[in-house]
Amino acid sequence: MEEKDYNGWTNRETWATALHIDNDQALLEIALDYARDERANGEEEGEGLKSYYLAEVLEGWIVENLLTLENISGNHPLWLMLTDIGSLYRVNWRELAEHYLDQAREGVSA
Repeated sequence: MEEKDYNGWTNRETWATALHIDNDQALLEIALDYARDERANGEEEGEGLKSYYLAEVLEGWIVENLLTLENISGNHPLWLMLTDIGSLYRVNWRELAEHYLDQAREGVSA
């Protein structure tokens, strides 16, 4: 188990990613929709596989959308997130997936 040493997260990059997603209603709703879909589609899978698949989806969603932001102003929430985080390489996507799966399980909405 990884030690959580940055505001309850494994590192600053993961914490900042969650902070940006959680503080933007549209981004949070998308993340929760993905988590709800994974919970509904993966009933036969264990929680570990659900978080694995959701981690892949979340990372793909963020990276794909950031690649399309070349001509968008610096006010776009994903652009602000990237400039704050610096590098997505250190983001613990599995930890983020578990966070959103927990929120989906608890019925949290944006």
